[in-house]
Amino acid sequence: MKPVTAITVSILALVVTLALDRAGVLRQPAGPIAVTPTPTPAPAPSAAATPAPSARGGTLAKGAIPRSLPPDASHQDTIDSLPPGKGRDETFYLCAACHGTALIKQQGLSRELWEASFQLMIDRHGMAKPDDADRTLIVDYLSENFPPRRKGRGGDNPFLK
Repeated sequence: MKPVTAITVSILALVVTLALDRAGVLRQPAGPIAVTPTPTPAPAPSAAATPAPSARGGTLAKGAIPRSLPPDASHQDTIDSLPPGKGRDETFYLCAACHGTALIKQQGLSRELWEASFQLMIDRHGMAKPDDADRTLIVDYLSENFPPRRKGRGGDNPFLK
């Protein structure tokens, strides 16, 4: 058998094998395999310490927005990550319970879109629903400190469509 024929047959056999390998068993992953560490359970609270109310799911009573992040927060942001202003504390502790402040700061939305984004967090992501006064305070803070930056698009958020 000629070397050119042998190489052609080998390449053809490889292509057919990979095409038939629908489960991807024979193919290597495109990049490094990400290994997520197994989270350790949080220690049980003592009787003397009262945990802050959960910021996920349900309805929060007036003034019930937690004043600390949950132990499973996946970021290291602090309240100083957001610009000072009325409503900063409430915004930080309600929003940063689920995601970092970088997500908030990159948005740049109109008041109407901040309202829609806020409702999306409640409806689709299980964020606890604050009372009307707290909601207004947070949306006021967000629309004042993170207004639309782009002219012509009106600060459209493609994720709300």
